[in-house]
Amino acid sequence: MHRLARAGFALIALVSLSACNSGLSEGPAVAAVSAPAPAAQPAAPPAPPPYVGLADGSLGQKLDAASRSAANKAEIAALASGDRKTWRGENGAYGYVAPGAANGDCRDLTHTIYVNGRPNVGKGTACKAGDSWKLNG
Repeated sequence: MHRLARAGFALIALVSLSACNSGLSEGPAVAAVSAPAPAAQPAAPPAPPPYVGLADGSLGQKLDAASRSAANKAEIAALASGDRKTWRGENGAYGYVAPGAANGDCRDLTHTIYVNGRPNVGKGTACKAGDSWKLNG
């Protein structure tokens, strides 16, 4: 009989705990505590548009893409430094860029491109636009 009383007590305790447990899960919802949202980071400035140089026009119409890219890089370097810059592309094309004196944020330039040994000359003016250069013609 003593064992039966203990078993009954254990069963009552188990049922009571189950009821308490299920009561908690069905009780009123508790608001979740969350940390404040981190402050928004300032967006990185947009990348400058790609440089469109003299080689992108009729001057470089006989150049392949890699040679045109080399020619444009030489233009940018010459504009930034004020020094003559040479370049050599694929398929035997090559050339040089001779910048003029700076006039404020602008600079004249002459670009000579050799394709099949024949020179082609283009002239224009580029101006500083933020961290990049923009060809004005």
